Amino acid sequence: MSKGTAVRETVERMSVHHLSLPVLRARDHGIGRVAGAVEIVLLRLERSGGLVGWGEASPWAVFTGTAEAAAAALDRYLRPIILSADPRDLAGLMAQADKVLVGHPEAKAAMEIALLDLLGRGAGLPVHSLLGGRCRTRIPLSVSLADPDFNADLDLLARVRAEGVGIVKLKTGTKDHRFDLERLERLRAEHADLDIRVDYNQGLNGHEDLRRLRDIEGFAVTFIEQPVPGNERETMAALSAALDTPILADESVFGPEDAVRAASDRIADLFSVKIMKSGGPRRGLQVAAIGAAAGIACYG
Repeated sequence: MSKGTAVRETVERMSVHHLSLPVLRARDHGIGRVAGAVEIVLLRLERSGGLVGWGEASPWAVFTGTAEAAAAALDRYLRPIILSADPRDLAGLMAQADKVLVGHPEAKAAMEIALLDLLGRGAGLPVHSLLGGRCRTRIPLSVSLADPDFNADLDLLARVRAEGVGIVKLKTGTKDHRFDLERLERLRAEHADLDIRVDYNQGLNGHEDLRRLRDIEGFAVTFIEQPVPGNERETMAALSAALDTPILADESVFGPEDAVRAASDRIADLFSVKIMKSGGPRRGLQVAAIGAAAGIACYG
């Protein structure tokens, strides 16, 4: 080997683990309930020399896909790309993944996370240093209020408020409009300074949507997230134009391709960036960059 030639450290072992994790409290969303258990997939990669990197796929069947599909995608279709690969060839490996497999963003996210983990451990660097560096050292915490029993949510809120949490996301559109308004009235009456965000998770789909969202605006919420189904882009744009409260697009914007169209059509004031739906951290950064170029802030 000539002087200065880098030693290739390739992935020698790969294992896929499908796990079920207990859910301690039921959570209602506009498109479904999470209860009993959630299923995830862990990816373990071992590089020559014994270094290990981990990745995770956290799908939801009504949102991005199933754990079974993610596990099969990794084990059958992505395995030939990963084994014997050098993690330093990350961009090329992820391009190959897109060629051999359509969709399955959670599986690709797990693959990219595990490769980044290997790279970071090998270089002695945190992953954020591999992605351009961190932008801040502290972030405020938020808690979601989605329990079918609102009294249980109030108990949770009291505990987290005592710990310094001042942001909540109220899951709406799970029952009727009155239920949403009653909870907002209670929150504002008991926590006047609380930063409240509202998330419908696509829970609205009717001629009264605008009227209902104007009711929500009366409680000075910070933003309203994905009020209608993700494919109703024209409705999102119309609601965004009609309301003073910012509209945040989640299910309408998965990857950078969606972000380009959403920015062009101005369907929302904000984008939600998530590693799982984007297909990995780097594609999530691309969504954020597209939003920034269009003057659209991101939340994730």
